[in-house]
Amino acid sequence: MSFQEIPILDLQEAFNPETKPKFLQQLRNATINVGFLLLKNFESVGPTTEELTNIKNEAEEFFNLPDDVKLDIEMVNSKHFLGYSRIANEITASKVDWREQIDLGTELPPPSPTEPIYKNIEGPNQWPDSEKIPNFRPVVENHIHKMTQLSTIFRYLVLEAIGLQKDALNAYFKPNQQCKMKLIAYPDQSELQNSKSLALNDDTPASNQGCGPHRDSDLITYIYQATPHTDSLQVQNFQGQWITVPNLPGHLVINNGQTLEAITQGVCKATIHRVLIPKSGTGTRISIPFFQTIDLDCSKSAIQNIPDDVIKQKEIRDQKIKDWAVDVGFQFKPDINKEPVGYAVFRNRIKSHQDVAKKWYPKILEQVLTEYTY
Repeated sequence: MSFQEIPILDLQEAFNPETKPKFLQQLRNATINVGFLLLKNFESVGPTTEELTNIKNEAEEFFNLPDDVKLDIEMVNSKHFLGYSRIANEITASKVDWREQIDLGTELPPPSPTEPIYKNIEGPNQWPDSEKIPNFRPVVENHIHKMTQLSTIFRYLVLEAIGLQKDALNAYFKPNQQCKMKLIAYPDQSELQNSKSLALNDDTPASNQGCGPHRDSDLITYIYQATPHTDSLQVQNFQGQWITVPNLPGHLVINNGQTLEAITQGVCKATIHRVLIPKSGTGTRISIPFFQTIDLDCSKSAIQNIPDDVIKQKEIRDQKIKDWAVDVGFQFKPDINKEPVGYAVFRNRIKSHQDVAKKWYPKILEQVLTEYTY
């Protein structure tokens, strides 16, 4: 059988020589056979409980701002796909996502006009009016700093768990690597009934899609489930069953992205997941994912010196996946042996945020729309 629950790991066990072997064994299983895990006791190298409370409070305050303040930094104004997206303005698995969000990242200048077009994924943030929400930027930038620190340490542990040196991916990163994050609000069913949003594709909240089935494009994702909703985030196991991810206080959800899968010859599986619209009466769900990325220009070959026993575990898993034949709608997958990773990431952004693409990249949008079917 495929996995039936999400593993829970204690990060402090990784720092104790007596418990580290057990931790690495659990991490290897989660990385190869599940693609998701819950992590606790990370405060010594990541955000504290107080800092997580601060980012939750800023998220709630942001989404409570008047619409005109949020729309002043709407994503369509940014060729870097950074900024605010109103409800029902993003497409996943060919359907509308019933959520509003703001995309942010490590603050960087825009790329030079002579650089490849996909480099426009990186650039400066759009920040809300500081007079309306004065603590927003410093709290967000602190969260990015703390999560970058945690994600670096955790990346080393993932590599060690699959039998590699911790510096095996160092060449895939550049100085001041831009990481991404979102603040996301998922209104519950009763709140959406009163929504005046005009959805793309004439979709409605009856789809129950907060965010449609997909795999993440990044290296590794770290999700803070900021509100106590317990039945929204789900992972699809390799038999096609949907497994609910528990929402446990003091835990982060961590999952592999397609970039990590590509770099590790498919060992670290990027697993399909989705978010359901919260049930009526449960209120708005706040989720704060952080996305660890690699250098967009990377076109290095996948790591070749993965131990034989790890490759064997991957082959056993893949045979089961082949037999069960579970998949998800079309996504561009990184092929770092042929092209820079940024090429696939950029096209996935074009596909998901077609209003931004229509304004800034209309010709590329036309091409992307011919490469997949709804």
